[in-house]
Amino acid sequence: MKIPFSPPYVNEDVINEVVDSLRSGWITTGPKVKALEEEIKQFSGAKEVLCVNSWTSAAIMMLRWFGVKEGDEVIVPAYTYSATALAVLHAGAKPVMVDTSEDFNISLDAIKKAITPRTKAIMPVDIAGFPCDYDEIMDLVKSSEIRPLFKAESENQEKLGRILVLNDAAHSLGAWYKRV
Repeated sequence: MKIPFSPPYVNEDVINEVVDSLRSGWITTGPKVKALEEEIKQFSGAKEVLCVNSWTSAAIMMLRWFGVKEGDEVIVPAYTYSATALAVLHAGAKPVMVDTSEDFNISLDAIKKAITPRTKAIMPVDIAGFPCDYDEIMDLVKSSEIRPLFKAESENQEKLGRILVLNDAAHSLGAWYKRV
């Protein structure tokens, strides 16, 4: 099967915005980032929004915040961009790649088989705007079968009390599952 990927849409308005940002001196934070955060907040209904330079940086930040470290495992789908596994490696953990279902999203059965006492997080990736089944994934990590396998080793892990589900929604901003 051949799955086509499209180039980004870039017109003069987009080019002018980039040039305006470069000339403003605010290339990492500033008023345009704050405006984007507010727009995403309104659009998504999220309580808070924090923009960073990339999903990879955000994932590394979240994994480290959660206390993921060397020797820990993070389950990721085998069908994804390399940045997903790279974020896990940069956080010091081992990416555990699992198969996908027919819809190209991470397989619940594959997740279940891959969970060990070293599993600290699962990073589902929404593919081509189609969100993963988060209800099923959350039911799994909260189940009486899986929850006891989780061994908290940091304050934030202790507070959550289960495997972290950290979704990569880079492809699905605006998609409806409940709201991505």
